[in-house]
Amino acid sequence: MTKFAFVTGANKGIGLEVVRQLAEKEYHVFLGARNEELGNLAVQTLGLSNVSFIQVDVTNTQSIQDSFNQITEMTDHLDLLINNAGIAPDFHILPSEIKIDILRQAFEVNFFGTFQMIQTFLPLVKKAEGGKIINVTTDMASQTLFDRGETASINILGYNSSKTANNSLTLTLGKEFGNGGPEIFGVTPGFTTTDLNGNAPGGRTTTEGAKIITDYALSNINYNGKILNANGIMPW
Repeated sequence: MTKFAFVTGANKGIGLEVVRQLAEKEYHVFLGARNEELGNLAVQTLGLSNVSFIQVDVTNTQSIQDSFNQITEMTDHLDLLINNAGIAPDFHILPSEIKIDILRQAFEVNFFGTFQMIQTFLPLVKKAEGGKIINVTTDMASQTLFDRGETASINILGYNSSKTANNSLTLTLGKEFGNGGPEIFGVTPGFTTTDLNGNAPGGRTTTEGAKIITDYALSNINYNGKILNANGIMPW
């Protein structure tokens, strides 16, 4: 039986590489992107017959429902939902000086968007044997690691706190799902050089960052409710 995956924010960067790596593992992958032109271009660039473009804006309830309707025309189950879409709108803004609308924007995508995606697609993930939901996060969202100075010292309120809320969502739903499934966990690819951080030098390549996510996605080990980095389970 064909395995299906849906990756949001996948027209570039880590998301696009996750799509490529899963497609190479025989998944039929739905490449989710807000911009139709860029999404279709990304599919063409990959040149793989088992990748389909799905337009989705995770901040728009109707758009999420439309993407659900499109996917259910092709499959009754979803083996992997990878919530990769995310924004960091407050690089170089001091926490005390961030405008409230920028803060709301970060939460709208990184927290509420992820929540709506999960709530909408949960029935499809439940129908898959061993279905998984993976929330892409950041090590800077770990209160423990950030406080200890064991992450990048980028003290930005919008991105970091919205991803911390995302981690809380992962933990909460993990408790709800328990051992009966589906499995939900968070993964940080760590510092990766992408558009998100202005292509800051010195990070992992998008291929390397994506592989951390896909390796956990394809793992036989159950990580329900956990937050993971390249080395394994990380603290909250």
